[in-house]
Amino acid sequence: MQEDERELLSDRQLAMLAGEAAFGRGLEYYHAGMVVGWNRKGATITADVEGSERYRVVLKLSKRGLEGGCNCPASEGIDFCKHCVATALAYRAEQAEQTRLTEGDATDRIRAYLQQMDKASLVESLESLIDSDPVLRQQWSLRADAVLGVLDHKALKKRITAAFPVNRDLYRYGQVSAYFARAEAVVEQLAEQAPQLPAEQCLKLVDYALSRLGRALETIDDSGGFRFHCEATLQTLHVQTVTRLDWSPDRLAAYLFEKAFGDEDLYPEIPGAYVQALGEAGLAAYHDHLQQAWDALPALPAGAGWSEEYPYLRLRRPLFERAEAASDLPAMLALYQKTASKERDCLDAAELCIEHGAWDELETWLARAKRAMSKQHPLQQVERQRLEVCLLLHRGDVEAAATLQWDIYQQTQHLEDYRRLVSMADEHGLAIDYRQRARDWLVARLDKTPPSPFAFAPRAENSLLEIELFEGRLGEAQALCAERAVAPELLHLLAKTLKDPDESQPLYLRLVRHSVCQTNNRAYREGIALLQELKGSLATPAQQAAFEQVLTQLRTEFKQKRNFIKWLNEAFPT
Repeated sequence: MQEDERELLSDRQLAMLAGEAAFGRGLEYYHAGMVVGWNRKGATITADVEGSERYRVVLKLSKRGLEGGCNCPASEGIDFCKHCVATALAYRAEQAEQTRLTEGDATDRIRAYLQQMDKASLVESLESLIDSDPVLRQQWSLRADAVLGVLDHKALKKRITAAFPVNRDLYRYGQVSAYFARAEAVVEQLAEQAPQLPAEQCLKLVDYALSRLGRALETIDDSGGFRFHCEATLQTLHVQTVTRLDWSPDRLAAYLFEKAFGDEDLYPEIPGAYVQALGEAGLAAYHDHLQQAWDALPALPAGAGWSEEYPYLRLRRPLFERAEAASDLPAMLALYQKTASKERDCLDAAELCIEHGAWDELETWLARAKRAMSKQHPLQQVERQRLEVCLLLHRGDVEAAATLQWDIYQQTQHLEDYRRLVSMADEHGLAIDYRQRARDWLVARLDKTPPSPFAFAPRAENSLLEIELFEGRLGEAQALCAERAVAPELLHLLAKTLKDPDESQPLYLRLVRHSVCQTNNRAYREGIALLQELKGSLATPAQQAAFEQVLTQLRTEFKQKRNFIKWLNEAFPT
């Protein structure tokens, strides 16, 4: 808008033309959106303004000034009335917005251009754009059908079928992306139309869409996650639709139970996502359906495979969560009773007994776990023995508990099992010195490591070093590290524990060499970090000088490792 136009359309000028009272009313009309539309041709601006009825306004901009009239009774085509004021304000605001957009970025300028186009040109341009893009055509076709009243639930079902064609064997990203882009248009339209559809009709459509999506995914490799928008939209829509149903609690519970344990797994979490829809009565009915299905199952046979076990696990989980929330130990144990052929379930039940102080039942479950023991799961055997230790301690048989704990440590060589053992011995004043026994046993294993039932059991030197560090015997730990190759993480722990940099520096140098010899950039970075950690502990000039010698030694020793040398020089400039 030019400067002279801004002046002609200023509040001061409009108030002079219409009078303060009419200006105020015109301002109210403008803010209330009463100006239906305006058009400018040359110097003439025409508009329709809603009032007690719709009035026609004509404004003229000229060098002589602004003139205006309206066919309302107050103007009679001559006087500048409140409708003229509202039209002038709407025109002024639109021109100001045009100026802002014209001076903005590319998006703003495009918007300014579109706003200046007439309706026919806009329609023609939009049609051309829609025809050039199949996805846009699908979206606008759905919108048009909805507005024109020709899109009912049958038409939507046909579109859902077309949106999710099956047996396509798609695996390329471009193919899968295009497939779900087309489907999104239909899913979004279904979400838009859902509130206008009867709840049961809408539910059938959403169920059908989820079913088609599930079938489509059987032959589509969507590792890129292009389906997620469709899936999330349908899941949200399903919860909303279920909430609209006026079904009885039992009918709703039966429907959700069918979906939860049917062949399709694309539904939201059931019943968690539907708590509001179910209410207390519905949740109780849902759990009744679960319990009935659970009671109908026979006991899980010994040696059952995953496919046989899976239905039990699916039903047991929500039932267990409900019993757990109520602290109902008998109900929880009853659930494990049906799958007691699995050692894992027996152990879980035994842990529950300890947690709830049910010591008499604990013995029964441990016996079951022992009968169900599998050589393929030695860790579970040790877990059972740890629970047996708890039972022995509860009975006051400390000697037997310590003996069993010693057996456990010999199998695992875990520091935590050692700590339990010596804590037990100290607390009860046992005659056997388990600290010395463990040390002697490990020393005897240093040069002859018999096969362990645990492939992951640590080497004897590492277990011994863990104990020396735990007991604070740093001298013995240093001597062991000087003689033996130990795990880098334990060597690092010893290096950080030693307070004297003169003692820790050789250990750090050993760790850095180990890292650099891994010959990868990550290990190089770890080596640099170790050197920075060491430097931070130095306190005397002599230690600083020794550290510089270490750096020189490393630069010479690993001069072929270009990345390491580059980062070493960046961290420690010469």
